[in-house]
Amino acid sequence: MDKEKKVESLRFLLAAGSKIYGDKKLMEMLVKQGAPEKNSIEELVTDKDLRFTHLTMALKESEDFIYQLENRLTELCRVADTLEIGNPDIIRKWLSDDCKPCLVEHIIEGYEEVYEIMIEMDNRLMWPGWPLIGKLHDPIE
Repeated sequence: MDKEKKVESLRFLLAAGSKIYGDKKLMEMLVKQGAPEKNSIEELVTDKDLRFTHLTMALKESEDFIYQLENRLTELCRVADTLEIGNPDIIRKWLSDDCKPCLVEHIIEGYEEVYEIMIEMDNRLMWPGWPLIGKLHDPIE
């Protein structure tokens, strides 16, 4: 991955992490995993020594993140079963693993399985005709 793509990807992931934990907590988690100490997320994301593994390890060590991930994947499986889409059995296999921090690794390695379900949900549930309803209600605006 070239430098620009790496920085862009890390910026995206750190922004998402900051929304969950806040900048201060996220930076503490990253430093605990060996990331460089910086004064802000923006300084950190442009540091050449920051690695994706710092973020992966920080998430694997976060009980709160693992708990939320388990809950959301369980719900995703329920929806996939109801709509008969994707392969939720693979996700259930990940959830049944006794190594809870390994769940992060399973998601990273098998993200296509999650993504497939989410794309199919979007295709079925988010009908492109919805904006027309508003236009029919008040076509002047």
